[in-house]
Amino acid sequence: MRIVMVILTVLLLAPGLSTAADRQAQPEAPGKGTAGATAKKLDLNRVSREELVGVPGIGPRMAQTIIDLRTKKGSFTRVEELLEVTGIKEKKFAALTKYLEVVPPQAASASASAPATSSR
Repeated sequence: MRIVMVILTVLLLAPGLSTAADRQAQPEAPGKGTAGATAKKLDLNRVSREELVGVPGIGPRMAQTIIDLRTKKGSFTRVEELLEVTGIKEKKFAALTKYLEVVPPQAASASASAPATSSR
C-alpha cells in the first residue's frame, strides 16, 4: 500500500517538476514577468547595475565592470565593446547579445522626446 501511495504522489507531482537542463534550455529573459511576454533587449548605455545582474551570465562583479567601462568611455557605440570586459569571451558574448544592445543616441533621444498624444 505504501508503494502505491509513493507512486501516485510521484505521478501527481511529476508534471510540475523541471530539471536543470529544462531551465537552462529556456533561460528567462531579463525583466520578463510572465510567460509569453515579449522580452525587450536592454540598452547598454541606459541599463542599471541591478538590471545587468538580472541578465543570465552576468553577476554583480561583471555588471559593475560593464558600468565602469561605460563610465570610462562615456557611452558604448557598439555591443561588441563588451568583449573588452574581463570574463567576456566570444561564447559568453554571443549569449549576452540576446539580451543586450546599443541604441544609437539619436534614436534614444528621439523616442524620449516624442510628444505624447492624447486620444479624446
